[in-house]
Amino acid sequence: MASTVINDPDSIHAYRQQIADKIEQLKGLLQKTERAVETVSESWKDNNFQQFRANFEVDKEQIKPLCEVLSNYESNLLYQLEQKLRTYTGGPTHL
Repeated sequence: MASTVINDPDSIHAYRQQIADKIEQLKGLLQKTERAVETVSESWKDNNFQQFRANFEVDKEQIKPLCEVLSNYESNLLYQLEQKLRTYTGGPTHL
């Protein structure tokens, strides 16, 4: 998708929305998985679970910064590009 939006502010806006939607989906899945792990932890207490939980915590700590980077990319860089293109093309600057 990114290669097709270079000079089209409407496409950039749609791309920004797709990124924002994926970030929210990822955060929702992370919360759902955290709840599931907590539920499982009530009955599964062996070493395999402890290893799984430790691995999940590592993954979780990598997902959070990824969401922040994507959010910053969407709301800052792409937003600024969209606004500049709208100004340049004479289109509406706020959608």
